[in-house]
Parts: sequence; C-alpha cells; structure tokens
Amino acid sequence: MKTANAIAFQAPQFSILSETQLQDIHLAALEVLRRTGIRFHHQEALDLLKNAGAFISDGNLVKFPARLVEDAIASAPGRVVMCDRDGDPAMYLEGTKVYFGTGSDCLNFLDPETGEHRKFTQADVVNGYRLCDALPNIHFVMSIGIPSEVDPDLTYDVQMAMMLEHTAKPIVFVTNDRASCQRAIDMAAAVAGGHEALREQQHILLYSEPSSPLQQSQTAVDKLLLMAEYELPVIHSPGPLMGGTAPITIAGGLVMSLAEILSGLVAHQMTNPDAPFVFGAGLHHMDMRSTQICYGGPEFQLTKAAIAQLGRWYGMPTWGYAGCSDAKVMDEQAAAEAMLSVLMAKLTGANLIHDVGYMESGLTTSYEMIVLTDELIAMTDSLINGIEVSDETLMLDELHKVGPGGHFLNTEATIARFRDFWYPDLMSREIRETWLERGATTLGERLTAKVQEIIKEHQVKPLDPDKKQKIQGILAQAAE
Repeated sequence: MKTANAIAFQAPQFSILSETQLQDIHLAALEVLRRTGIRFHHQEALDLLKNAGAFISDGNLVKFPARLVEDAIASAPGRVVMCDRDGDPAMYLEGTKVYFGTGSDCLNFLDPETGEHRKFTQADVVNGYRLCDALPNIHFVMSIGIPSEVDPDLTYDVQMAMMLEHTAKPIVFVTNDRASCQRAIDMAAAVAGGHEALREQQHILLYSEPSSPLQQSQTAVDKLLLMAEYELPVIHSPGPLMGGTAPITIAGGLVMSLAEILSGLVAHQMTNPDAPFVFGAGLHHMDMRSTQICYGGPEFQLTKAAIAQLGRWYGMPTWGYAGCSDAKVMDEQAAAEAMLSVLMAKLTGANLIHDVGYMESGLTTSYEMIVLTDELIAMTDSLINGIEVSDETLMLDELHKVGPGGHFLNTEATIARFRDFWYPDLMSREIRETWLERGATTLGERLTAKVQEIIKEHQVKPLDPDKKQKIQGILAQAAE
C-alpha cells in the first residue's frame, strides 16, 4: 500500500514570504545600512566598526558595507541549547522547535485572589515564578513583574535572584545597564558552578533592544557586547510601532527592524565571533484611535511570521510572542487573542516565544492567562503533530476484522490508542448534568482555581544553600 518516498507525517506550517520577498527585504535592509546608517551611541562599538571598515560620519553615524553584515550573519551560530538550573538540556533553539515563556517587567497585576488590578509585590512575583515552574508547557521564565516595594535601582538584581531561587527552568533576563548585567551573569555563574560552567550550560539569555528608529544606545550595546564576551546568548530585538517609530507599512517596518537587528549583530560578532545570538523583533502597529500598541491584531501575527521566517532564512535561532492580549481582564477577548497568537506561534515556528500572560498591551500580567496559554499550547501541540499515515494507522486489517455494521469500542487497537488524542485539563467536555454536579463553573473560574492551587501546593526544587548565599552576597554588593 506504500507509495515511493512516502512520509508518515506532514506537520502544518505557515510561511508568509516567498524566496524573492525574503531577498528583497534583505537587500533593502542592506541598502538602509549602506545609505542611511545607524547611530551608535557607544564609543567602543564605533571603534570596532571603524577598524573593520565601516564608515563613520557626523560623530556616531555608522554606514555598513554589505560584507560586514554578511560576515556577521555567517559567523552567528545556527542553534543554541539552553539548560535548566541543574545543567540539563531544556530547550533546543533550532529549526522550528517552539518553546514558551512569560514576559518581563509589567507594572500591574491582576490578583487571582481578589480580582483587583494593582501593583506587583515581591510575593506576587515569586508566586509567578513558582506557577511557571509547575506548568509543563511554560518552558522558560522572564521576570514577569516589577515589585513595587523594591528600590528601583535594585529591581533587576532582585528579579534575577528570585528567578534563580524560585524556578529551575531556563531564564530570560532584563537589566538596565552593564553593571547590573554583570551581576546577573555572576549570580547565574554562582548557581552553575562558575562562569565556564555557565558558558557550557547556557542557563540564561539576555533580552535587549535597539532604540528605534535606527539607533543603538550606550546601555544596550554595553550589555550586548558583555554577553558576547562571556559567550552567553542574547536577543537584541527591536520593538517599533508602525506609524510611530517605524514606517507605516509592514514591509517598511520589517526593513527597518532588520537593519537594527543586523547592525547589532555586526558589533556583537566582531566582539566575539560565534557568540550565540537570537534573531527577533516585536514589530507592532499603533492603533491610531487609542495610540496604543496592538498585541491582538492580525497584523502582529503577520509580522511575527515574517520575522521567524527571516531568522530561519539567515540560519539563526528565532524569537517571538504569544499568549498576550490587549484585553483588560481575563475575558473572551483575552482567550480569543491568546488562541490566535499561540496557534500562529506554532505554525510559524519561532523558537523562543515570550510575553505569555501579558494583558492590556503589555501593562498588566494575568496568571490566569499564563495557565490558559499552557492549556492552549498542549492543544496546538496535537495540531502540529499532523496525521500519521502508515501501514499501521491505515487500519486495513482492523476494518476487515470489524466489517460492515460492527463497532470499534473494544478492539485492541482502540484500547491501545485512544489516549493518543488530546484530553483537556481545564476545558469542559462533560455532559451538562455532570457539569452542573461539579459546580457549573466557567473556564475563567477554573483558571483562577488552578492558579490558586499551584501557588498553594507547588514546591520548587530548593536551591543549594551555598549558592543562595553567594547570590545574596552579590545582591548586598549591589545595594552598597
């Protein structure tokens, strides 16, 4: 029954750009870098770039020959393997393998106990890390929220210390300058067993941004080059708004974002060729009625798909977004936008998908949204698995054995395989009478109950006391 060269699985995939469109966007970005240039507010980077053959004018305007860009693309690694806190491989950033994690630095929190919209506390943030540590489809953790009672000068240090203690999963971190980035690296090295062990394990990844349009700031480049020196992974991702800090068209926004990414990549690879770099951009558009960033719009799904495709075209690991919404509470809009974003993330195949739990266009975090997204990831996993077509699954002998008018309820194949289908944890499939007997709860109520249950019961694997003490020592130095 087999045909020649048959494949058993064909996973669905969404690609938005043709080969010629990819080339056109790439060549346009090269022209922006050659003709218009990027302002680097960083003297060390300017010296590096000038010595390599870039053209510097007007103090800090850098124009790039194509060869510098193409050399940097060629030297960037094609995969990054990130380990958990114990040094075990946890995420393989390659191809179209997809991993999900939270966002960073939200000011506001939707309290799962009271429903109140308020500022984060340290206890809230720790509970968020513990929640993510428990959820099987949340693969990495970002800082989630800014604890309101912490000295702003120590926010990033405290966040890093808490993440290292309260989750064993890989960490994507944010810092505000080179010094705080160094302290974050030192904390992670204390947990890994030294800087060399950390370089091998790749337990942490820095999130950084250019300053759109077409600028690289002193602090961002400081951190970018520091991560290159330590040979630790970094994502240097623009976050422009089409119609605000980027051209109004998606193609124009992609060209500008690409120029910003590639200019950062050149400086990064010149500092340490082969240092790990993740390709990504958060190209949104501005809703001109509200002047707000749009997370839930279909256009954002298109830009994410294009960025993922461009990154793979360049042969680099990729960065994306999902599980986020413009809704203000965990309602039907939030669920619809989360489903769309998770499905598109799976179909487009970006490797590291962040901002799970973001609400209100990135101003608020909902733990119910994180739990919902965990469920949606499991659902879409089954979709992406596709359909196996093989001699075994075609079931010709099974069909012949049962024959016309029979049933398959108690066959050996059914008993062996019925668990292959996806079964939800939180979504309701029971008959109405059973649903009523169980309290007639809504999905929103079940999400809240799940959050509360995990926060109450989940215990993170304890961090070694000596390692914890070293982290606290670095924190104490930061406070001096």
